[in-house]
Amino acid sequence: MQNENRAAEQGYQEVLKITGELSGAVTWLHVSDFHLGDDAPYDQVVILRSLVESVQRFRQEGHSPDLIFATGDIARSGKAREYAIATTFFEALLDAAGLTRDRLFIVPGNHDVDHKMGKGLARTLDSNGDADEYFDPETPTPHLSQKLHAFAAWYNDYFNRIRSFPGSTTCSPVEVVSIRQSKVAILPLNSALFCIGEDDHEKLFLGRRCLDEANKELVQRKADLTIALIHHPLHWLNPVEQGNIRATLEASVDVLLQGHFHQVVTEKIVAANGGYLKLAAGASYQTRKYPNSAMYATFYGNQVTIFPIRYEETPREEWTLDTSVFPSPSYIGSFVMPGRTISGSAPPPAKLHAKEAERYRNTLKEELGYIRMLGLPSVESVKVNLDDDTFVPLRFSRGQEPDRSSETRGMPQESGDSDILTPDKVMREAFRVRRMLLVIGDPGAGKTTLLKYYALCALERDRSERLGFPGMVNVFYLPLRELRRQENGRYESLPASLALWSEKHHNPLDAAVFIEWLQAGTSLVLLDGLDEISSREERIKVCQWIDAAWSGFSKACFVVTSRATGYRKDEGIELEADYERADVQDFTKEQQESFLKNWFRAAFLKEPNDEGLIHQEWQRQQLAKGAERTLKMIAYLNAPKNKGLRQLASVPMILQIMAILWKNSDFLPESRVKLYNAVLDYLLELRDKRREITVLIPATRARMVLGPLSLWMQEELKTDEVSRNAMQVKMQERLDVLREKNYTPPTVEEFCNHLMNRAGLLVEYGNNAYMFRHKSFREYLAGVELVKKVERNLDSLILGFGDDWWEEPIKFFLAQQDEETFDLFMEKLFDSPLSAVFTLKQQLLLQTIIEEAPLKKVDALCKKLLDPSNSSERQRVILDCLKAIGKSDALDALQQFMAQGLAKNEDVAGRANEVISALGGQIIVENIKHGKVVSSGSITIKNFRPSSRNHLEQNAEYILIPGGSYLYSKTKKKEHVPDLYVAKYPVTNKLYRSFIAAIGDASGFKEKLNEIAQNNRWDTEFANYLKKGQNDFATLFRSTYDEDRKFGGDDQPVVGVSWYAAQAYALWLSQLEGKPESYRLPNEIEWEWAAGGRQGDAVQEVRKYPWPDDKGEPTPKLANFGMNVGATTPVGSYPEGVTPEGLYDMAGNVWEWTDSWWDDSGSRRVLRGGCWHDAAEFCRSAYRRSDTPVRRNSDVGFRLVFVP
Repeated sequence: MQNENRAAEQGYQEVLKITGELSGAVTWLHVSDFHLGDDAPYDQVVILRSLVESVQRFRQEGHSPDLIFATGDIARSGKAREYAIATTFFEALLDAAGLTRDRLFIVPGNHDVDHKMGKGLARTLDSNGDADEYFDPETPTPHLSQKLHAFAAWYNDYFNRIRSFPGSTTCSPVEVVSIRQSKVAILPLNSALFCIGEDDHEKLFLGRRCLDEANKELVQRKADLTIALIHHPLHWLNPVEQGNIRATLEASVDVLLQGHFHQVVTEKIVAANGGYLKLAAGASYQTRKYPNSAMYATFYGNQVTIFPIRYEETPREEWTLDTSVFPSPSYIGSFVMPGRTISGSAPPPAKLHAKEAERYRNTLKEELGYIRMLGLPSVESVKVNLDDDTFVPLRFSRGQEPDRSSETRGMPQESGDSDILTPDKVMREAFRVRRMLLVIGDPGAGKTTLLKYYALCALERDRSERLGFPGMVNVFYLPLRELRRQENGRYESLPASLALWSEKHHNPLDAAVFIEWLQAGTSLVLLDGLDEISSREERIKVCQWIDAAWSGFSKACFVVTSRATGYRKDEGIELEADYERADVQDFTKEQQESFLKNWFRAAFLKEPNDEGLIHQEWQRQQLAKGAERTLKMIAYLNAPKNKGLRQLASVPMILQIMAILWKNSDFLPESRVKLYNAVLDYLLELRDKRREITVLIPATRARMVLGPLSLWMQEELKTDEVSRNAMQVKMQERLDVLREKNYTPPTVEEFCNHLMNRAGLLVEYGNNAYMFRHKSFREYLAGVELVKKVERNLDSLILGFGDDWWEEPIKFFLAQQDEETFDLFMEKLFDSPLSAVFTLKQQLLLQTIIEEAPLKKVDALCKKLLDPSNSSERQRVILDCLKAIGKSDALDALQQFMAQGLAKNEDVAGRANEVISALGGQIIVENIKHGKVVSSGSITIKNFRPSSRNHLEQNAEYILIPGGSYLYSKTKKKEHVPDLYVAKYPVTNKLYRSFIAAIGDASGFKEKLNEIAQNNRWDTEFANYLKKGQNDFATLFRSTYDEDRKFGGDDQPVVGVSWYAAQAYALWLSQLEGKPESYRLPNEIEWEWAAGGRQGDAVQEVRKYPWPDDKGEPTPKLANFGMNVGATTPVGSYPEGVTPEGLYDMAGNVWEWTDSWWDDSGSRRVLRGGCWHDAAEFCRSAYRRSDTPVRRNSDVGFRLVFVP
């Protein structure tokens, strides 16, 4: 029998092998009825562990499921503690299968119900009418849904940001998963809602109106395969709806997966209106006494092949073929699905043009299989190692795009951070439903290296599965800067462009061959560098070209990379294709250490063995040197004084530059400009000098050639790639200028070879072009060259201000200027028409320039501030600049500005007060009780709204929101809110850092926190949370994004703080005030009133959005949402979106913690307001979300209310 089992298993593996090569094949694992408990018997542990091991073994043999379905009875008694065990089990199962959580689908069973909650409940639904009325979406059902509370809470947490458990229907939203070339529609059904006890047979309901709505969605999806999963067999439903439910499923479902009965069932249901295949997997655990079973199944064409498995205790504990289900000799069942026509399965596509394919793959491997690690001796190529010896995996956050349906995003009620994803996982998740992945990253973030990694993985059968492909796929690579136009002005097609790229790399292939490959099977198309298209208009056209390629080749998956500045929807640069966006995250401390370890190891092993040591001894010494340098550099970066360098080191390219300098001097310059300057000197001259190699050309003279060359490419060519002839002609012009009586420059050929083979600054691209190894070196050299002719270049820089192509050169230019040039630049900028209306992008660029400029002066800005002809927009930006510069020299002008009443509106006046306060000047003080304005000297503002400033919080302002009544969105009931002082802005990083710096010495703070924890005043979990801090409250409460370049600016809202941290901040302020709870989080009723405000005299709902109704729906002028910026923005950046009462950022930017519980379970707190990456609909004043109090997300902050 064992031999038969092995033969059958091998037979099924052959089935998988064959179908795995077919574009439409789908395999799933069906498990059910685990009955997990916190006091599980040993045999349960053994049996389920063996199940995981069998899945892992199957995967190691080259076959793994695409999906896993679990049809109920996850827990034994529906208790919260049992689901912690479920998390551990499912994580192990997914890991064994090589899948992520989005590929796991679960429904509850009767054991997932807390039966205590069902005691005393009468069954009152006796007719379809009763059921239809009960399942009205407007009718709340808390008395029944509470029974599934523990399951739902676990489900929502486990599948956070993927899907959530529906609380108002028995049918989850239909999800469509794309697996190879098949679209699978999945409908989870909750048959456990009405479970009470043992007597549930024929007393359960799904609800016809629930299923009807889900069925409409199912039909609209037009999937290749439709699967419904349910715990109970349909005959357990109440007879009043049983027939209707059965008929609906027969007409719309291909496969019905079920649990409950602890036995395997495979039955084909044929009906007049269709039919389905009913599959029950049996129980995955029901003690050793009874069979423990599960089921694999593979779908292809119109057929499903079943491979049932069961646990066998002897001769060894393992899961193997269940020979009791189907007859010998195969013990495998195959079914043609009802309702589908019987037709021959198409064979897998033949390998087209096999010789050409092999040649092309070799070209890709040669071109993409190596990275050249800058700074190594002779700049040797280093093979990209897929086991991470050279490739340090990047981290991504999901860039959540607006207007994406909940079908792919999950239901929006529950909040969580954009999960940090690995390169493998981000591709698997992107192509789960879509066919395009957009990767956004900063300069030097490693986007091109990422594409090399993807290409090499996909080209190897045993590596491609990590990306979610069943085997090798057709891989195509194209730098978008190489797109060429036809005579009619249009870009060449994708196949023609791929053919041109291949020919450029000495492998001529016809475009028709690429068409056949793209149409024959699954393809991965890698398109690099959208941002390298210099003009905005051309980038828009390239986006349209990508859209056309995406729609024209429906079997291809696309990856597109760009800098954030190169992809801006508010400027019309947007892909229309359905895509997933992923943003490259900065290197973490651990990633930096891994990178440095790899780099120093490679660097020291590439050095020559000059001493003639035995190879093993020499290698040991070199590795020891590399390890020592790594440790010293890490220690240097981690020193408290080097916070700025740590932030720079989070960019892979900058970290590589640092490593080069550290290897040779154990010292790092403190700014980006000085880093680039030092590394160019090293690469061009110092490295050869130290090795006593004749220097071909001194660094200063080499720069005299490279600077003008870089500016020529920037200003005139507007491209990063230059033909060999054109570049050499330009170089020769500069080399001729260098010729003197006592100096003969190298020939242009010698200079180019030196730049490529010694300095490593240039690379030869194809057979007739050059480009800088990294774009940022050209941008730096262009910036340096701009410095030489300040007067000529300032005007052109002003014209290019805000143009993506000019952003980096402008930063490098101003980072090398003195205060006089800085002042002149500001004068010209604010005298230009450009300053009448700055875009948000231009405002953020201004802030960056100010931050990086070494010397600054405020004279021009102060003069312009006092110009009465200024628009309010220009006034606001000038004030923001003065605040960022932070020089008290501006106080006189600011006082005059206020005294002369030059502020064009309240926003500008309030902002001027904030700048005066930040610079240490006297500001207007408001009287809380009467709302009057108390002025300093002769400075007054008329009709200024009542507010309070907290001198203990750097004069943070709290706006009086008059009390009133409204219809609360959650209950539709009237609620009254008293007068309330609400913070004008969310708490900023600057304010929060003052809290972190102070709490170590704050009198009574520690004692008060311990008292709150002991008395469970906040909740029952805070005590455990506090213990983790081990009395180091600064570390416990510090933002996880404190040193993140994207989120850590002083005036950006603090993120990465838990609800407990927000409460601790309020406690600290209240203790400083000397009055308990004088500062606190608002509850959600208060928050909604503050955001939406009074609507006329009658009691009614609040405004739809925080701004006045006449401004309409959210736009990029009103709020930061929908990835328009890609990160948080400084508070107050959207004056157009301010509430009539004067509150900023109540929509978008960051979700805000409130003091309210999400529901009666006491496990999640309510969030309000929307955020920088979520869609416009989440900005509504009434929109609610929730999260657990411990979560620290990049999209969640808080604001406080003040109680006088």
